Amino acid sequence: MADEGMVLAYTKEQGPESDLYLVPIHAAPVFLSEPIDPIPQWLHQLLIGQLAIFHMLVNAAKKLDDWGIATNITHYQEYNDKLANINVCIEQLQAKVDLVHLAKLLCKGQLKAAWAPKQLAHMECLVPVFMCHKRSGDLPQVAIQGGWKCQAQGCA
Repeated sequence: MADEGMVLAYTKEQGPESDLYLVPIHAAPVFLSEPIDPIPQWLHQLLIGQLAIFHMLVNAAKKLDDWGIATNITHYQEYNDKLANINVCIEQLQAKVDLVHLAKLLCKGQLKAAWAPKQLAHMECLVPVFMCHKRSGDLPQVAIQGGWKCQAQGCA
């Protein structure tokens, strides 16, 4: 094997004098008339279990003289590790999202507590036309060029 999961080979039409190809290897399917069952729990536990036991499993697969099975076992464990690392990153990002969301809510609450909406009411005229909507207690709306605009004090 040239690399874990790859083999240097030539086709049966070519010979040892030909250029070699680097080819991935996988476990070859066995075609039987009976349906394929899911991997049993004991094998799954060996695939994701302790490293020493996992190496024993890989060595046992290598003794089968089927490089594909040993390679797929190794790849399964690698993908399991990658998935665990990605999930850790996702959890860390979710924690950051939660903190930023909480900080945003606190900031909004502080603006309310400081009566910022009342103190900055004269700025309401800067809200684009499409963002104004009728709610109870809103300022009256006036028609402008096919749309509606809130009419606030101090706006022309």
